[in-house]
Amino acid sequence: MAVEEISAEIKAKIFLDEANLAFCEITERKDSPGERTVDGSAWDSGKMDGEFDEEDYHKILELQMEQASICDDHPELEGKTEELFKKITPENAEEVLKEVLADRNIRDLARISVVIFLLRFPSVQSFVNKGHPLVLATDEYMLENADSQNWQAYKNISDEMGWM
Repeated sequence: MAVEEISAEIKAKIFLDEANLAFCEITERKDSPGERTVDGSAWDSGKMDGEFDEEDYHKILELQMEQASICDDHPELEGKTEELFKKITPENAEEVLKEVLADRNIRDLARISVVIFLLRFPSVQSFVNKGHPLVLATDEYMLENADSQNWQAYKNISDEMGWM
């Protein structure tokens, strides 16, 4: 199946949305800023049974810890990512994407989220079968998808950026 190229607008929105969501996720962790541990993840392996390959689980926990540390060290990025997301238009998407990619910490937050997403959903079918919220999204850039366009967008971004 040929994968369509992803627009700068969609890329920027995915990067910024994922980077911003990292700040929500750290509030659910069991550890504290400055004391991040792999065991501090809010993920309960029992509740998420079958949602990822077991060998990838520890890698996911390490990535979550790395992401939490970035959030701890750069709390200002929560507001910055939210504001940048709000200002994206088809006309300015290239410039916003350049700004996002130029900020190493935003780029790393997005990278970690994209990698976790692909570890958690290693195939199109796993994504669709598991009922991920993106499959049901009504957001204009994450429309409900019958053809797995959302998974393909994450995979395309990862391939393009060399993240996996």
